Amino acid sequence: MISFPISPLFIPANKLDWINKAEDSEADGLIIDLEDSVPLKHKSITRKELGDFLTSNSVNKPYLIRTNPLTLEDGKKDLSLATKTKDNFLGFLIPKIEDSSELLSVQESINVVLLIETPTSLMNLSSLSEDKRVIGLALGGADLAAELGSDMSWDSLLLARSIIVLQASKYGLFSIDSPFMQIDNLEGLEEESRRAKSIGFTSKFVIHPSQIEIIRRNFLPTAQEIEEAKEIIKAFANSDGGAIAVNGKMVDEPVVKLMKKKLMLAGFNPDN
Repeated sequence: MISFPISPLFIPANKLDWINKAEDSEADGLIIDLEDSVPLKHKSITRKELGDFLTSNSVNKPYLIRTNPLTLEDGKKDLSLATKTKDNFLGFLIPKIEDSSELLSVQESINVVLLIETPTSLMNLSSLSEDKRVIGLALGGADLAAELGSDMSWDSLLLARSIIVLQASKYGLFSIDSPFMQIDNLEGLEEESRRAKSIGFTSKFVIHPSQIEIIRRNFLPTAQEIEEAKEIIKAFANSDGGAIAVNGKMVDEPVVKLMKKKLMLAGFNPDN
């Protein structure tokens, strides 16, 4: 399983000078956005400028490129940027995808994260997740809420979040929670980050640098949790494979699997 950012920060593709600033931030990944950040009349020139930038510059953090929907001509053209990328390119973030046939235009060697933003996306999530190019599922809360006619509160989108986490777990994918849109409400971000982590999300989108620390603190394991995970994995590896007790806690294979995921989130190889 490849490493994936916990706090990927959105950067408008028409503001490429922001990339250098973002590289100096605490965000552990970037999302260069060709969709919502770019007016329709500027799509073509922005794509060209991004391609030129990627050809002549290295991006020093792992990054995704959010394309336009692949049902549109702009989305198909965005995929050509794969030939311009160098190190740290994780793949494309594909918005508003509803049918797995849309992925046929993506090279088989390119990874994608699917942005789930419509009821049809949710209903087709199992078939979408089966494509071998897919490495992650992400919630697009604003667009989904607009489709549903709901607000963006935790309770309103809990079912969608749960479906995404379940499917991501079933297929061994990363799961990225929707961005928290109220930039000045850090208490609300703290609560939503805690809840998202508790139900199984591995990451959360960042739309402003002020959100990074809170998201990373809530999603990253603590030093104590890391040491506990290492101890549990080691003890289980030295057992006969059945259930054991470690520091008064019952440990079996599902617990060990969870401990390995914690270490991976913290950047450790759980098998070493």
